[in-house]
Formats: sequence, C-alpha cells, structure tokens
Amino acid sequence: MDRVEELITVRTSVERALDVLLGTENLRRWVAPDISVTPLTLAKRLGPGDRFRIHVLGPLMFDYTVEAVSEREVVLTFTGPWSGSERWSFVADGAETIVRRVHEVHDGSLVGALAWNTVGRVGVLAHFKLELSRFRDLAERTPGPRAEIEAPAQREPSSRTAERESGRESAREPERQPARQPERDPGRGEPLSRELRSPSFPVDDG
Repeated sequence: MDRVEELITVRTSVERALDVLLGTENLRRWVAPDISVTPLTLAKRLGPGDRFRIHVLGPLMFDYTVEAVSEREVVLTFTGPWSGSERWSFVADGAETIVRRVHEVHDGSLVGALAWNTVGRVGVLAHFKLELSRFRDLAERTPGPRAEIEAPAQREPSSRTAERESGRESAREPERQPARQPERDPGRGEPLSRELRSPSFPVDDG
C-alpha cells in the first residue's frame, strides 16, 4: 500500500468545508483544470453510494464512489489504472478548520503498480497541492458561520435598573433615629434625672 497526504488550514467552519466538498456543483470548481468531472448522480449533495467519474490528461479515467460521510470525515473509493481510497477529514481549530486529504493505493496488480509508480505518484502530488489551494479559495469565498462561537458581550445595566437596585439597597438599611438629648435643669444647666422629671408621689397643686 502506498499513500500521499496533504494538509491545509481553511478559515471557515467544518460544516462549510463539508458543503464545498460534497456539493456536486462545486466539483468542477475546485478540481485541477486538466481534470474533467462527471457526476453520476442527480443529487445536489453527494452521499453514501453516490458516484462520479474523472478524466485525467485525457486517457486516464477513474470512477469514484462515496463510501461513508460523517460530521468530520468523508471516505471514497476509486477504480481505474490503479485502485484505492481517498479520505478527507476535518478538524475545527478555533475559527479555522484543518483539512487533511489522504490518497491510498491498494492495487496489488503489476499493471496498477506500474501505473502508480510511473505517472500516478507524481501526478497525485501535483494535483493535491493545486486542488487543495482551489478548495480553500472556494470555501473562504463564502465562509459561512465561523468555527468558533464567540461569547456574547455582557450587557451593562441601564440607569433605570441602577436606580431600582439603589432603592432596594436603601430599603434594606434601617432608619437611624437621632439620639435624644437629656433635659437640663434651667437653673444649673445640669441634666435632670428621671426621678425629678417624673415624681413617683402625687403633687398637690393647691
């Protein structure tokens, strides 16, 4: 088994990157200019079981089949001069998405090994870099929602709310009564005792 792997970072969400990859109308927009793509399905979005065909440099033809689609990965198999699989994975990284594309060759035949080792490896390496660059440009052209959800800003209390809060604090504090000053004897200027102010025996006014 032989493989080619490339990695890029795209300033968009995982959902948007998946839409670009799986949209049948997008296939011709991100593949290399020397590759022609023919969807073999009427669906607008590729799913498990859907197929498409590519022609590379004229005589080289490959049939691709979508094997599995998840929220983070797409797996395809292909047959042609050599056969194997492609795996696309998407990992959110803050406001960006890390996209990994892996091309694996499983063909054990002599013809397949010869085709891969003569034109296959060099061609796939060259196309991977160009196609992933075109894929990134297409995804970032209309990025959609960002991968990272920013925390909402805290709202400052309004003046009316502040007044209500201030009134509540005032209501909680008990009112303080002023201290009562003792009565003073007009002759000496000394405080009168409670006994002198309120005698405990009856007083005859006549």
